[in-house]
Amino acid sequence: MKRRQFIQTAAMAALSGGVMRCTSPETETGPRYSISTLTSGPQNHFFGYYGICPWNGKESQILSLQSSFQDHMPEPQDAAVIGLVDAKTGAFSPVTQTHAWNFQQGAMMYWHPAHLNSKILFNDREKGELVSVFYDLHTSKRQVLPRPVNAMGHQGKHALCLTYGRMGRLRKVVGYAGTIDPNPNDPHPDNDGVFLMDLETGKTKLIVSIKQVYEMLVPKHPELKEKHLWFNHVVFNPSDTRFFFLARIRQDNGRLETGMFAADTDGGNLTEVVPYGSSVSHFDWRNDTEIVATFIHNTPGRAHFLLTDGDNHFEHLGGGMLDFDGHCSFGPDKNWMVTDRNLDETLEKSINLYNLETREFIEMGRINMRERLFFRGDLRCDLHPRWNRSGNQICFDGIASDGTRQLHIVKLNLMA
Repeated sequence: MKRRQFIQTAAMAALSGGVMRCTSPETETGPRYSISTLTSGPQNHFFGYYGICPWNGKESQILSLQSSFQDHMPEPQDAAVIGLVDAKTGAFSPVTQTHAWNFQQGAMMYWHPAHLNSKILFNDREKGELVSVFYDLHTSKRQVLPRPVNAMGHQGKHALCLTYGRMGRLRKVVGYAGTIDPNPNDPHPDNDGVFLMDLETGKTKLIVSIKQVYEMLVPKHPELKEKHLWFNHVVFNPSDTRFFFLARIRQDNGRLETGMFAADTDGGNLTEVVPYGSSVSHFDWRNDTEIVATFIHNTPGRAHFLLTDGDNHFEHLGGGMLDFDGHCSFGPDKNWMVTDRNLDETLEKSINLYNLETREFIEMGRINMRERLFFRGDLRCDLHPRWNRSGNQICFDGIASDGTRQLHIVKLNLMA
């Protein structure tokens, strides 16, 4: 296939003023796009994680958090407002609040697949304990579930749950303040790992334990005997029959080391899909068997690879154009992929499209993070791009011209 590359960067990088706007060049022969800042200060507005659709079913409203600060990590007493952003005007309407959130992943908010205009799921605290909550936007009724969620199934029947106390102890940026690791002295507990929760009854079951993964890894990696292992980032495949997750340790130099695993939703057929030691970082299911992930494999640094669950063949994507780490996720057609990139020399983050069939790469624009505080570290503002259900818009977080954290929108015409 013929490879075409389109790059547009200068317009966004040079913008100033209250609303950021960017359009594709008039001469461009590929997809048309425009980028603008949707919400505005002085409050901060953001969604959090990538790969989750924040639009309601009508695509008229976008789920968002609102925070009065972004200069420190949230404490247990710090609430974020959960609200709905008008997709046309950017107006924010408060709905409720949460005490279980962070700047990286938000409150893990989801629209219920069977109630895409009326019911949301998010993490919260109740009587000092972490929970998840189904909230009815019409009646304000709360259905409280016994565990916070990390991923919701596409049918809305089950969720995958991790222990935030362990994540918070070992990687603060994705944890919630004030939580406790039930196994602080056990590097490889057999009573913690990935839990499956029934979203109707709240019944939970441990389906993959940390010790189980440790025992798979330690014969080849004896150094893990002294390292505390934890799990991060669980995601269901489209049919909710399999899921993948990351198993991580922190090295003596402070850097993370990671492997990716996949299993059936009952915990069976556990496999290592990206070898431990490859520094796997971000990912998405393309379909029930194919995965795109960023990791190191015969490359000097992380790059984007396509792989098949259960197959150790990795296809290096992009011909060098995707040789970076990025929050990658697929649009509804499963060929167009959005990803972002850190540009250290300028404190910018770029938002990019790539088509796995035509091999088109488009850098649509760059967001200036303005301060290193928001570029790297626990308070960073990753773009975390997220598709709408129609595949013609992408929402991402970014630092606006006034220094606040705001939602931005890419509008696309991929048929152009």
